[in-house]
Amino acid sequence: MNIASARQLAINQIPTERKSEKDSFIAYVFDVILDTDSPFIDEFVEEQEPRSQYVGCILYKRQDDLTRSESEPEIAYPDINLKTLPLKNEVVRVYKNGRGQNVYERTGFSITPNVNSLTDTISSTFKKDESQIQKSSDYSKVSQTGISRTNSNNESKTDGYGQYFESNDTIHKLSFFEGDTLLESRFGQSIRFSAYNNSQNEFSPTIILRNGESPLTLNNENLGSDTTTILEDINRDGSVIVLGSGQYQLPFQPGTVNEGGSSDFQTKPKSFSNYPNNLLGNQILLNSDRIILSSKTGEMIFYSKKNYGFISDGTLSIDNKGGIEINVSDSINVETNQFNINFNTGNGSINLGNKSLEPIVKGDTLLDLLSQLIDAIQNQVFLTPSGPSSTGPTNRATFTKIKNQLNSMLSELNKTS
Repeated sequence: MNIASARQLAINQIPTERKSEKDSFIAYVFDVILDTDSPFIDEFVEEQEPRSQYVGCILYKRQDDLTRSESEPEIAYPDINLKTLPLKNEVVRVYKNGRGQNVYERTGFSITPNVNSLTDTISSTFKKDESQIQKSSDYSKVSQTGISRTNSNNESKTDGYGQYFESNDTIHKLSFFEGDTLLESRFGQSIRFSAYNNSQNEFSPTIILRNGESPLTLNNENLGSDTTTILEDINRDGSVIVLGSGQYQLPFQPGTVNEGGSSDFQTKPKSFSNYPNNLLGNQILLNSDRIILSSKTGEMIFYSKKNYGFISDGTLSIDNKGGIEINVSDSINVETNQFNINFNTGNGSINLGNKSLEPIVKGDTLLDLLSQLIDAIQNQVFLTPSGPSSTGPTNRATFTKIKNQLNSMLSELNKTS
């Protein structure tokens, strides 16, 4: 193990327990190190140290440096276990870990998860000549990082949240239920660990993971982010995974659900026996615009103790390189609602039964052969001692009647080749 790896391992094993309020302080974020290409790393990395250990660090100034224009931004590390990055101009609390290093955590109030500061928090708080904030030696590469911004319109060099982050104050905070653990990002993503988020407020452990807030609440001008908190909408949020139990009832509707609560999904589960009326108990919901399940090297196996079904407004298709094996212990019923069933086998065979197989008769060919046979019978001439007989049998009309009925043996619906 090299020196850098050993040092990084030692850092990772350091406990990050909180200290008392006396050991922590409020600070303002001047920049965030996002990757190993950041030039700020050059000011802190020592020989043989991995640059990656500084990714996620922030450059900050203490709140008590308000009157010190000569003070320089310092560095603080993210928590090892959970990293939630602040933005430039946001406020953080910095504390010491077991090694004596500065570690930061986001803090302060917010009316929306998206941001909790103004774009000019630094410039309005640190009243001084901002050209002194950056040492020429330490911040000579500022133009590459985005800390400095144009001041052509009297805009501060430290204003803004970063190079490309754009604030969105329409993203809402989530409401809580008693005892909840809630992980909430600034982008409308969240994971809720709850047990009482059901209509009965009965103990029913539930996990809800969502990727993005519903457009219905994002775009609602009457639903201000500064006055209203919301709950997850499993039908309209971006992509949702729900692990439910007990009395948590999934308010699930298939398809796209509009503002009035109606869905555009048309197909009903007609053939699904015992379709559940209430979605209660231990269950998992995965709901999104598109779902892809892939098994790269092994099997894909589905088990169901009870019925399972496929319900779709579209078509069902199966494209296999191999064959299809079906083994059932009951009848197979197919109802096409007046539409065709086509088996296009090319030169392949269709076998009905599994022993003593015989060829299937071609209806049109058989009809033609029988017609020719009846015509031949009707045109028979026999040689007798007194000479050739007259043409055809005396019951010729009977054969004609049979010939006229041959078409009735042909199916009106089913065909073969």
